[in-house]
Amino acid sequence: MDEHRDPETGENESWPDQADPELAAKAQKVNKFARGCFIGFITLFIIAWIGGISYFVKEANDAKDAENWPTTQGEVLESKITSHTSSDSGGSSRSRRRDSNTTYKPWVLYRYSVEGETLENHTVQMMTSYDSRSEAQEVLDRYPIGSTVSVYYKEEDPSKSLLEPGISAESQLVITIFTYVPIALIFIIALFWGIKKMKSSF
Repeated sequence: MDEHRDPETGENESWPDQADPELAAKAQKVNKFARGCFIGFITLFIIAWIGGISYFVKEANDAKDAENWPTTQGEVLESKITSHTSSDSGGSSRSRRRDSNTTYKPWVLYRYSVEGETLENHTVQMMTSYDSRSEAQEVLDRYPIGSTVSVYYKEEDPSKSLLEPGISAESQLVITIFTYVPIALIFIIALFWGIKKMKSSF
């Protein structure tokens, strides 16, 4: 504090020290760095989100368009159920087992021919998995080994095929959530940022 004597009263008055220019410059640099990191993170998130959504939307559109794909007869060669377990990486092994989630997918290997070319694929329905083994088994039971099946194939790429066109309601819900929830979050962040900037300008 700097002291100053009042000429009228003769009493000392304390004036607050002026802000250190060096500290102010450092604080400004830190704020600028933090702002740059935040903007960089948001940019990378948007790029990754656009890439992921573009892929899943394309796959979903292909699955829906498959209803209009040409078909050919195929033969089931092999079938089984595959499973995938995801768990929380944190916590104890017991809690990870509690938090784990297992999904099941019917895997049906079938052979078909398009314009004299023999092809094989194992896709039953795109972007579809089940929470229980019994649900996957119900699908598998529709395709016994040695049975004849109708194979939908993409005319531009006959190696891309499936047995059941369309996607499940659960897959459609996931796509909708991952499409619109990030948009809402980005809008909220941008709105908050704009309000904060307006307040700081007054």
